[in-house]
Amino acid sequence: MANDSGVFLTVRGKYLATSLEACRQVHNETAGSVPGIAAARSLGDLSHKVYAPLSSPPSSAKAGEVLFVDWWQDAKGLMDFFMNENVQMQGKKLFESRDASVWMPARGAFSYQLPAAAGKNDRFVGMIRGPIASPDAAIEIFRAADMKAQRTARARGLLSHELFIKLHPPGDTSPPELLGVDVWCDAKGMGEHYSDPAEMAALSGVFTGAPDPTTWVQAPGQWSEW
Repeated sequence: MANDSGVFLTVRGKYLATSLEACRQVHNETAGSVPGIAAARSLGDLSHKVYAPLSSPPSSAKAGEVLFVDWWQDAKGLMDFFMNENVQMQGKKLFESRDASVWMPARGAFSYQLPAAAGKNDRFVGMIRGPIASPDAAIEIFRAADMKAQRTARARGLLSHELFIKLHPPGDTSPPELLGVDVWCDAKGMGEHYSDPAEMAALSGVFTGAPDPTTWVQAPGQWSEW
Protein backbone atom coordinates (compact mmCIF):
# COMPACT_ATOMS: atom_id res chain seq x y z
CA MET A 1 0.00 0.00 0.00
CA ALA A 2 2.98 2.29 0.54
CA ASN A 3 3.70 5.01 -2.01
CA ASP A 4 5.80 8.17 -1.86
CA SER A 5 3.67 10.12 -4.32
CA GLY A 6 0.24 10.15 -5.89
CA VAL A 7 -3.07 10.27 -4.07
CA PHE A 8 -4.84 7.71 -1.91
CA LEU A 9 -8.57 7.09 -2.32
CA THR A 10 -10.81 5.50 0.30
CA VAL A 11 -14.40 4.57 -0.51
CA ARG A 12 -16.35 3.23 2.45
CA GLY A 13 -19.99 2.47 1.92
CA LYS A 14 -23.09 0.46 2.67
CA TYR A 15 -23.72 -1.79 -0.29
CA LEU A 16 -27.09 -2.28 -1.97
CA ALA A 17 -26.75 -6.01 -2.51
CA THR A 18 -28.24 -8.54 -0.12
CA SER A 19 -24.84 -9.99 0.81
CA LEU A 20 -21.13 -9.35 0.44
CA GLU A 21 -20.96 -12.11 -2.16
CA ALA A 22 -23.73 -10.45 -4.17
CA CYS A 23 -21.86 -7.15 -3.85
CA ARG A 24 -18.74 -8.89 -5.19
CA GLN A 25 -20.63 -10.01 -8.27
CA VAL A 26 -21.95 -6.50 -8.97
CA HIS A 27 -18.47 -5.05 -8.41
CA ASN A 28 -16.84 -7.50 -10.81
CA GLU A 29 -19.47 -6.77 -13.45
CA THR A 30 -19.06 -2.99 -13.21
CA ALA A 31 -15.95 -1.32 -11.77
CA GLY A 32 -14.04 -4.61 -11.75
CA SER A 33 -14.91 -5.63 -15.30
CA VAL A 34 -12.20 -5.73 -17.97
CA PRO A 35 -13.43 -2.45 -19.56
CA GLY A 36 -13.82 -0.87 -16.10
CA ILE A 37 -10.28 -1.76 -15.07
CA ALA A 38 -8.89 -0.54 -18.39
CA ALA A 39 -10.70 2.79 -18.05
CA ALA A 40 -9.41 3.31 -14.51
CA ARG A 41 -5.86 2.37 -15.42
CA SER A 42 -5.87 4.67 -18.43
CA LEU A 43 -6.41 7.61 -16.07
CA GLY A 44 -3.82 6.57 -13.52
CA ASP A 45 -5.44 4.09 -11.11
CA LEU A 46 -2.41 2.07 -9.97
CA SER A 47 -4.03 -0.31 -7.48
CA HIS A 48 -7.42 -1.32 -6.15
CA LYS A 49 -8.03 -3.40 -3.01
CA VAL A 50 -11.27 -4.51 -1.35
CA TYR A 51 -11.86 -5.07 2.39
CA ALA A 52 -14.75 -6.23 4.54
CA PRO A 53 -15.50 -5.20 8.15
CA LEU A 54 -13.64 -7.09 10.86
CA SER A 55 -15.43 -7.66 14.16
CA SER A 56 -12.42 -6.62 16.22
CA PRO A 57 -12.85 -3.66 18.57
CA PRO A 58 -12.36 -0.81 18.54
CA SER A 59 -14.07 -0.36 15.17
CA SER A 60 -17.12 1.42 13.80
CA ALA A 61 -17.15 -0.75 10.65
CA LYS A 62 -20.36 -2.76 10.46
CA ALA A 63 -21.74 -5.71 8.53
CA GLY A 64 -23.18 -4.52 5.25
CA GLU A 65 -20.23 -2.22 4.54
CA VAL A 66 -17.29 -2.58 2.18
CA LEU A 67 -14.07 -0.59 1.81
CA PHE A 68 -12.22 0.14 -1.43
CA VAL A 69 -8.71 1.61 -1.31
CA ASP A 70 -6.90 2.82 -4.43
CA TRP A 71 -3.63 4.50 -5.28
CA TRP A 72 -3.84 6.99 -8.15
CA GLN A 73 -0.97 8.73 -9.92
CA ASP A 74 -2.58 12.15 -9.46
CA ALA A 75 -5.78 13.84 -8.37
CA LYS A 76 -6.69 15.03 -11.87
CA GLY A 77 -6.92 11.51 -13.30
CA LEU A 78 -8.98 10.40 -10.32
CA MET A 79 -11.43 13.28 -10.66
CA ASP A 80 -11.71 12.81 -14.44
CA PHE A 81 -12.57 9.16 -13.86
CA PHE A 82 -15.29 9.79 -11.29
CA MET A 83 -16.83 12.62 -13.29
CA ASN A 84 -17.65 10.08 -16.00
CA GLU A 85 -21.41 9.47 -16.14
CA ASN A 86 -21.00 5.72 -16.62
CA VAL A 87 -18.75 5.48 -13.55
CA GLN A 88 -21.31 7.39 -11.49
CA MET A 89 -24.04 4.98 -12.63
CA GLN A 90 -21.89 2.02 -11.59
CA GLY A 91 -21.46 3.54 -8.15
CA LYS A 92 -25.24 3.80 -7.77
CA LYS A 93 -25.52 0.07 -8.49
CA LEU A 94 -23.02 -0.73 -5.75
CA PHE A 95 -23.81 1.59 -2.86
CA GLU A 96 -26.82 2.69 -0.86
CA SER A 97 -24.58 5.31 0.75
CA ARG A 98 -20.84 5.94 0.67
CA ASP A 99 -18.04 8.25 1.69
CA ALA A 100 -15.34 8.76 -0.92
CA SER A 101 -12.31 10.73 0.30
CA VAL A 102 -9.03 11.64 -1.36
CA TRP A 103 -5.83 11.80 0.69
CA MET A 104 -2.29 13.04 0.22
CA PRO A 105 0.66 11.31 1.91
CA ALA A 106 1.55 13.21 5.11
CA ARG A 107 4.96 14.71 4.38
CA GLY A 108 7.43 14.18 7.18
CA ALA A 109 5.46 11.35 8.79
CA PHE A 110 7.18 8.30 10.26
CA SER A 111 5.89 5.81 7.70
CA TYR A 112 7.32 2.41 6.83
CA GLN A 113 6.69 -0.92 5.13
CA LEU A 114 8.20 -4.19 6.34
CA PRO A 115 8.15 -7.65 4.70
CA ALA A 116 5.85 -10.36 5.99
CA ALA A 117 7.36 -13.50 7.47
CA ALA A 118 6.86 -16.80 5.62
CA GLY A 119 3.36 -18.16 6.02
CA LYS A 120 1.90 -14.84 7.18
CA ASN A 121 -0.47 -14.45 4.25
CA ASP A 122 -3.57 -12.95 5.87
CA ARG A 123 -4.03 -9.19 5.63
CA PHE A 124 -5.92 -6.89 7.96
CA VAL A 125 -6.22 -3.10 7.91
CA GLY A 126 -6.57 -0.77 10.86
CA MET A 127 -7.57 2.83 10.17
CA ILE A 128 -8.13 5.90 12.30
CA ARG A 129 -9.59 9.11 10.94
CA GLY A 130 -10.38 12.41 12.60
CA PRO A 131 -10.21 16.21 12.54
CA ILE A 132 -6.98 17.94 13.50
CA ALA A 133 -5.97 21.52 14.21
CA SER A 134 -2.61 21.41 12.45
CA PRO A 135 -1.17 18.75 10.12
CA ASP A 136 2.39 19.54 11.24
CA ALA A 137 1.54 19.21 14.94
CA ALA A 138 -0.44 15.99 14.42
CA ILE A 139 2.35 14.45 12.34
CA GLU A 140 4.88 15.19 15.08
CA ILE A 141 2.73 13.57 17.78
CA PHE A 142 2.32 10.49 15.61
CA ARG A 143 6.05 10.45 14.82
CA ALA A 144 7.02 10.31 18.49
CA ALA A 145 4.41 7.66 19.25
CA ASP A 146 5.17 5.54 16.17
CA MET A 147 8.93 5.51 16.66
CA LYS A 148 8.47 4.35 20.25
CA ALA A 149 5.85 1.73 19.36
CA GLN A 150 7.45 0.29 16.23
CA ARG A 151 9.14 -2.73 17.83
CA THR A 152 6.08 -3.75 19.84
CA ALA A 153 3.76 -3.25 16.89
CA ARG A 154 6.00 -5.28 14.61
CA ALA A 155 6.13 -8.14 17.11
CA ARG A 156 2.31 -8.11 17.08
CA GLY A 157 2.19 -8.38 13.28
CA LEU A 158 2.33 -4.85 11.85
CA LEU A 159 3.56 -4.75 8.25
CA SER A 160 3.15 -1.10 7.30
CA HIS A 161 2.13 2.25 8.73
CA GLU A 162 1.19 5.39 6.81
CA LEU A 163 -0.38 8.78 7.51
CA PHE A 164 -2.44 10.90 5.14
CA ILE A 165 -3.96 14.38 5.12
CA LYS A 166 -7.33 14.86 3.42
CA LEU A 167 -7.30 16.68 0.11
CA HIS A 168 -10.30 19.00 0.25
CA PRO A 169 -12.02 20.06 -2.98
CA PRO A 170 -11.96 23.76 -3.92
CA GLY A 171 -14.23 25.81 -1.69
CA ASP A 172 -14.33 23.26 1.13
CA THR A 173 -13.50 25.09 4.35
CA SER A 174 -13.95 22.15 6.74
CA PRO A 175 -11.14 21.45 9.23
CA PRO A 176 -8.16 19.37 8.11
CA GLU A 177 -8.40 15.64 8.65
CA LEU A 178 -5.79 12.98 9.26
CA LEU A 179 -6.00 9.31 8.27
CA GLY A 180 -3.75 6.64 9.72
CA VAL A 181 -3.55 3.32 7.86
CA ASP A 182 -1.89 0.18 9.21
CA VAL A 183 -1.61 -3.17 7.45
CA TRP A 184 -1.27 -6.26 9.66
CA CYS A 185 -0.75 -9.98 9.16
CA ASP A 186 -2.20 -10.91 12.57
CA ALA A 187 -5.72 -9.91 13.63
CA LYS A 188 -5.17 -10.87 17.26
CA GLY A 189 -2.01 -8.78 17.46
CA MET A 190 -3.77 -5.85 15.84
CA GLY A 191 -6.55 -6.03 18.42
CA GLU A 192 -4.07 -6.23 21.28
CA HIS A 193 -2.19 -3.19 20.03
CA TYR A 194 -5.23 -0.99 19.52
CA SER A 195 -6.61 -2.01 22.91
CA ASP A 196 -3.33 -1.31 24.72
CA PRO A 197 -3.85 1.86 26.81
CA ALA A 198 -0.11 2.51 26.99
CA GLU A 199 0.18 2.60 23.19
CA MET A 200 -2.94 4.65 22.54
CA ALA A 201 -2.20 7.21 25.26
CA ALA A 202 0.78 8.40 23.23
CA LEU A 203 -1.62 9.74 20.59
CA SER A 204 -3.46 11.98 23.03
CA GLY A 205 -3.87 15.48 21.65
CA VAL A 206 -3.77 14.53 17.96
CA PHE A 207 -7.46 14.97 17.19
CA THR A 208 -9.72 17.94 17.92
CA GLY A 209 -12.81 15.70 17.89
CA ALA A 210 -13.63 12.05 18.41
CA PRO A 211 -11.72 9.99 15.83
CA ASP A 212 -13.30 7.14 13.89
CA PRO A 213 -11.36 3.84 14.24
CA THR A 214 -12.12 0.93 11.90
CA THR A 215 -10.68 -2.52 11.29
CA TRP A 216 -10.98 -4.51 8.08
CA VAL A 217 -10.05 -7.86 6.56
CA GLN A 218 -9.28 -8.68 2.96
CA ALA A 219 -12.66 -9.41 1.41
CA PRO A 220 -13.34 -13.11 0.81
CA GLY A 221 -13.95 -14.42 -2.68
CA GLN A 222 -12.53 -13.58 -6.09
CA TRP A 223 -12.81 -9.81 -6.24
CA SER A 224 -11.36 -8.03 -9.26
CA GLU A 225 -8.30 -6.25 -7.89
CA TRP A 226 -5.20 -4.80 -9.47
